[in-house]
Formats: sequence, C-alpha cells, structure tokens
Amino acid sequence: MTATALGAALLLTACGGSDDDGGGDEIVGAENKTSESPAAPAEEDPDAPAFDFPDDLQADVEPADTGDEKKDAVLRDQGYALSAMVESYGRQKATANFEKYWQDPAYATYVQDFERFAGEGQRIAGTGRYFDREVKQVKDGSALVVFCEDQSDGYVVDAKTGKSVGAEGGENAAVMRLYRQTLTRTDDGTWTVTESDWTEGDGTCR
Repeated sequence: MTATALGAALLLTACGGSDDDGGGDEIVGAENKTSESPAAPAEEDPDAPAFDFPDDLQADVEPADTGDEKKDAVLRDQGYALSAMVESYGRQKATANFEKYWQDPAYATYVQDFERFAGEGQRIAGTGRYFDREVKQVKDGSALVVFCEDQSDGYVVDAKTGKSVGAEGGENAAVMRLYRQTLTRTDDGTWTVTESDWTEGDGTCR
C-alpha cells in the first residue's frame, strides 16, 4: 500500500514505493534516538543536526548502535530523516533538515502534505514513535530499511492556539504501520530517503 496524505487523522504519511533491488549484502539494523527541540537525535554525535520541534511535539526514534559502520551510517541518517519529517509537520513546511535528508519522489509528496496542513491552519502534536528499524539491503549506494511506526500518542492541533482538533489518541492513532523506505547515498555521503511506503495494521509491529 502506498500512502498519500494524512487527512485530518494523525501523524505522518508516506509516499512512493520502496526499491528492493535484489542482491547486495543482507544486514540487520538497529536504532537511533531524538528528543525535544532543539536537540540532536543521536547521543554523543557532534555532527548531528539540531531539530526545532514545537514544545508539544517529539520524535522518538530508537537509537542505532549495531557496531557495524555501514549499518549504523544508514540508520543514523534514516533516523535524522524521520525526525526531520516530524519537525516539518510541526512547522508546516519543509525545514532545512527535511531538505537535506529527503529527495524526490518522497520529498514532493510530503511537501504537499505540509502545505495542506498549513492551508488548513493545523499541525501535528504529541509523539511519533519509530522502532525495530532494520537495514534489509545495501547495494551500490542504495539501501532498504524497514521499521515500525506507533501513532498512538499523536494528534492534530490548531496551529495558532495549540488546541487539539478532535480527540487526542483517536481511533486512527492506535494503528501500527510497517514501513519500507529506500535510501540513496548522495555525493557527500549522506543517506537520503527517496521512496517510502507502508502497510497499515501489520502484525509485525506491536
């Protein structure tokens, strides 16, 4: 299933479709952590980006420390990309961090959603939780990552007042999603998300 916009539901959409190229080294990934604004999503990483979340918004990305340099590089930047997505939903626009860690076609679809939220005078709040991040494949500057998203602590607020629009932790918020993302390594060595799709309510995510 390929995601489009959130509508007035809750946290975070996806776009495109993951590129499972076949071949390459199969490797298992781990995690990465971010916290409230402004904060870097990885502990003890002097080069980590700072994120500017609204006070009522947080991205909770499980930390990545597999001991494998290749896996950790992919998961580190993929974690930054997730935090940048949450940040952009909170700020109703593509932030500098989003510009760095996302590329088309995924980039374009998310930007449309940020603009839709801005047009409706709304933004997201609460916590987006991302866990069980695993690198399934790395080959020739492309990587495939799978992970789970928990929306149960996310909700939509009025951007001016900060008041909840609808019920916090509503029916849609309880849904777990299993994501597949394709990342591409840029010339400067940054891993960027280029494609993203999800399966809703997948039993893999608990």
